[in-house]
Amino acid sequence: MAQRHAVFPANRHALYEKHGYSAAVRSDDLLFVSGQVGSRPDGSPEPDFEAQVRVAFANLEATLAAGGCTFDDIVDVTSFHTDPEKQMGAVMAVKKEKFSQTPYPNWTAVGVNWLAGFDFEIKVTARIPSRPSAPVSRRNPKTMWDMASLGYSHISVAEPGRLAFLSGQIAVKPGSEGVPEDLAGQAKLATASLAAALKDLEATTQDIVMLRVYVVNATMEAFGQAIAPLRELVGDAMPSITTIGVQALYKPEIKVEIEMVVRVP
Repeated sequence: MAQRHAVFPANRHALYEKHGYSAAVRSDDLLFVSGQVGSRPDGSPEPDFEAQVRVAFANLEATLAAGGCTFDDIVDVTSFHTDPEKQMGAVMAVKKEKFSQTPYPNWTAVGVNWLAGFDFEIKVTARIPSRPSAPVSRRNPKTMWDMASLGYSHISVAEPGRLAFLSGQIAVKPGSEGVPEDLAGQAKLATASLAAALKDLEATTQDIVMLRVYVVNATMEAFGQAIAPLRELVGDAMPSITTIGVQALYKPEIKVEIEMVVRVP
């Protein structure tokens, strides 16, 4: 039976006890890390934004180490930003220090309204090294848009277990930087990228484990437009799905972003 263990770094900050959660949970060969913030030992935020980001990465590094991992073992990254358009430059500067060379992890950046007093939070899933022959492999298929030039990967596959984690897919296609203005058109292009990833992985929609859909300024009608192409793609497959309304995504013009986890045959 799979074992589940809580993981905490040394000299952990006060937020874990205050709010009753673990820094990370180990399940077999995967480490699921809670969102890490730029918290001082007493749980208060670092007031300077860049310092807050650096402390968040330091807290992440300490939690990974407590679970037997490093940044190289990260499979999937999601970051949350209260003002992504203004903050992304500082985040990217720190990110380049921590992930300075290929292969890069896949990444989804989300703009949110509230982070409990913080302005940046980073959440990851990592593979706990068990043997040299079980690495994290990265993929950037040519049938998908050029994400590698931005310092990220489209797909990370965790071994063993054969789970593939996709970066959030947006309305970009190979060789083009323009995006449709309408939500339905953007959702169609993002879903096309999911289909391209499935093909590269030699997987089918029956292998999809999880979908997560982020929609800017969401309404029920907007979610309907975002999910319509997905329904067409998955057919009678019934993966788990989570829909989330957000205030912004990677760029101001992006209205929808879709994450996916796939079991690789």
